[in-house]
Amino acid sequence: MFDVIESTLATMARGPQRFARALEFAVEGLGSQVTQDQLLKHLKEVGPGDDGLGLLRRKLAKWDNEDAEWASETEKNSDDRRLRIYELMELDEPWQKLCDERLPVQKLDRPTVIATEHAVWYTPEIRRGRDYYWSCYRDQLAKNGWAEDSLIQLDDSTNSIVERLADPTDEKAWQSKGLVIGYVQSGKTANFTGVVAKAADAGYRLIIVLGGMLDVLRSQTQRRLDKELVGKELLQREYINDPDWDDFLSHGAKPSEKGAFDFSRLTGPEADYKSLIYALEALKFEPHVSSEPFFHSDNLYRAPARIAVLKKNSKIIQRLLTDLSKVARGKIGAPLDQVPTLIIDDESDQASINTKSPSGGGIVRDRTQTNEAIISLLRMLPRSQYIGYTATPFANVFVDPSSEDDIFPKDFLISLPRPVGYMGVSDFYDLNAGPDDPKPNKADFVRGVRDKDEKPENLQRAVDSYVLSGAIKRWRAARNSKLKFRNHTMLIHLSEKQSDHKAMAKLVRATYAAAGYDAGKGLDRLVKLFQDDFRPVYERRGGDLEFPESFEELAIHLGECLTEIGEAAEAVLIVNNEHKEQTPDFDQQSVWKILVGGTKLSRGYTVEGLTTSYYRRRTGAGDTLMQMGRWFGFRRGYNDLVRLFIGTNEPVGRSGRTIDLYEAFGGVCRDEEAFRKELERYASMEERVLPVNVPPLVPQHMLRPTAANKMRNAVLEFRNFGGQLSESTYAPTDEAFIRANNAALSELLAEKTITERELVGVVRGAKRAQAALTAGFSTAELIKFLRAYKWYDPGSKESWRGNPLHLQIEFLEKKGGDHEIEDWILLAPRIGKPRTTTIIHEASFDVVHRSRHTEQPWRFHTYNDPAHRQYAEHISNQADVKGANAELNALRKPHRGVLIYYPVTEQKTGPAKEPFTVACTLLFPPNNIRSQLGFTVRRPDKPGDAVVSTGD
Repeated sequence: MFDVIESTLATMARGPQRFARALEFAVEGLGSQVTQDQLLKHLKEVGPGDDGLGLLRRKLAKWDNEDAEWASETEKNSDDRRLRIYELMELDEPWQKLCDERLPVQKLDRPTVIATEHAVWYTPEIRRGRDYYWSCYRDQLAKNGWAEDSLIQLDDSTNSIVERLADPTDEKAWQSKGLVIGYVQSGKTANFTGVVAKAADAGYRLIIVLGGMLDVLRSQTQRRLDKELVGKELLQREYINDPDWDDFLSHGAKPSEKGAFDFSRLTGPEADYKSLIYALEALKFEPHVSSEPFFHSDNLYRAPARIAVLKKNSKIIQRLLTDLSKVARGKIGAPLDQVPTLIIDDESDQASINTKSPSGGGIVRDRTQTNEAIISLLRMLPRSQYIGYTATPFANVFVDPSSEDDIFPKDFLISLPRPVGYMGVSDFYDLNAGPDDPKPNKADFVRGVRDKDEKPENLQRAVDSYVLSGAIKRWRAARNSKLKFRNHTMLIHLSEKQSDHKAMAKLVRATYAAAGYDAGKGLDRLVKLFQDDFRPVYERRGGDLEFPESFEELAIHLGECLTEIGEAAEAVLIVNNEHKEQTPDFDQQSVWKILVGGTKLSRGYTVEGLTTSYYRRRTGAGDTLMQMGRWFGFRRGYNDLVRLFIGTNEPVGRSGRTIDLYEAFGGVCRDEEAFRKELERYASMEERVLPVNVPPLVPQHMLRPTAANKMRNAVLEFRNFGGQLSESTYAPTDEAFIRANNAALSELLAEKTITERELVGVVRGAKRAQAALTAGFSTAELIKFLRAYKWYDPGSKESWRGNPLHLQIEFLEKKGGDHEIEDWILLAPRIGKPRTTTIIHEASFDVVHRSRHTEQPWRFHTYNDPAHRQYAEHISNQADVKGANAELNALRKPHRGVLIYYPVTEQKTGPAKEPFTVACTLLFPPNNIRSQLGFTVRRPDKPGDAVVSTGD
């Protein structure tokens, strides 16, 4: 049937056409007797991995997202677009039902774009007319197993980036500077390779990629570009012995012989940029039509593109600068101000930013050398475009700009969508769960580690999980030829100290050697792990994957796994600067090993095939959370096998404090997710939000401060909180301040009627009853309470120099317009099993436990429970609760706000003692204020500057 489907769809190269006629031609050409009804019956019965079904899925997905005349102005990736496809294919109801059920429209997430206005030049016509390298790259990714929806998402996000660069054929030379925010281990290299392909197709003729600070990272980036973009015909013999040589892109002939252009490489896999000396012709951009500038279309599209992948090192960048200077002085080829250039800066928050700060006497040091080198490139190449890539949303390159002359992303900020098939924050954390809700992600993928590594449930179980998951991978690969597990790794991190790495490697080797996987206790442990852990998780998470019926089926594959891992002496590799020779090269070899390492694994270096992670932090470790997120990434064919073993009671220095690393990282994750959500909201607003406006919008605790002698020029003047939730989890630790806040709450509720009510409705998918205390008060009383609240200890190291809710207070004072709020309701939920109660004006309030950030003890993680929040959203008219009872509806008014109140204790066990933290969440009702944001600048004479000096 596959041949029939393939031949049928092959006739539809220009878009959807009448299916019955295409099928008729196909079966005639194949000498087949397959009817349309038989094909429909076959597609209904096959499994989800069927090749023919997959072919039809890819074709529909392509049409769903295509810019084409046949689409008749239907929106991409919409139900209307799919109906248009059915109409053109003349599919009857049974066929439409099959496609809707088995091949539905994939509503892919789109990138979030915050940008200045730009000239429209990268049109669908340009994209279709000049797409040679993009098409080659896309086909190469498809050949490597990329799903159609992933390719569509990549196409969409790279378009969003390239269209914001300058038109390379424009008469006027101008630079754009932007930042692209991806997820940790989420394929940023794939994204910027796509951007390079499209930019080169469009006319950019000098591509400079700053590929990391380590030789191994630069080399990896070079190889990736050579393999998937440049292609065999344009390479030297460096890769002739590469184990993947057959998988390198092949054009069939030089692209220039096929009507396209060639890439000329200035660097190679082992050779970073070296001064050209007598070979400056390599940087000669020669116009074909001498009467026209080089950027003219008659010249640009015929010229080869130069590409250099440099280590992010000032001395190496300076070599290129020196040669470019020689080219300019010697007037070799076209002037540099005529050369469209693209600069890609990978991990742009590392080394690229200017970290100058005041020294003695207030004198500011010069720029860092790497930053100065990048700025010099931008100055020397007026048609250069700078794109920084990072997985750190709070990178200094974004939040701490120096001036328009630096690499601040003045033109665009693009947050990439979560990639299809990616395991990240939302897979390891239950971000939307309430404190007392079940946490399935944590239960399935996370295993807490306490006390000594030698305890059986710690390191031994982690190594057992690694071995068992390897055997299951082998079993799956034997049954499905599409699954190829070239690498299978386990990562162990406990410190940045090399001595700790040696000690842990020794312990792991001893643990592995004594594991007894050939018989006896070792096999008994694996059987128990198979039955009690891996099978239940598979049943919940396995999806279309297969799983052995019994452990006995794994016998031969367990042997294969152990053979691949090797004997104990060779099973463990130390990855640090002292043991550089042990650092595995995933491009050159298959790696089935346990890796023990430190800072070298913290960014850029991707551990391929990572399945089991063992993360702890020993006393005195100074890297805090830098290693976090290494377990994120793409886990095709084994997402149900991933396990994270993480310390939940780790000592912090000699302070006597301990840290739950899982919870600590969860706080960082929540901040980052909140940041992305905020960006989405800003991008969707009618009034344009510019990159320079974003730092003042982000909650202060997410940002590093600017240099002491500077401040952000953009000032947020007004924000409309209508229809929104607002919660500041800053809270004091000093008992006197906590008591002061309780006194302020008591004053708010003085002489108020406090009533207990039974609220009923469909909340979080089920009909629930929730008892809660309620009381009414005015907006003026709320403002007084918010002004009196002491957020945390003044004078502490991280003390707040103002009120974090000052914008909310100003909003309530109607400084941005009439919020229309008539009154407020305090909602204090009853808790099923309260720790204790506290009395306010003879009313008994249930006390709840909430935890503070270990790294930021002046903050709690969160206050409100999602279920309680839904009741409050109903009362404040932000959302509707189905099946709401009379008592719940009686609280609801069009212009009523809600304050959810919890008395909070930080004590997990034992009797909870007063005073309790006053924890509050505000829900503002919708209003008719049209403007959502208002900005001003500190320096009207410098409105375009990101920051301004306080000394001017």
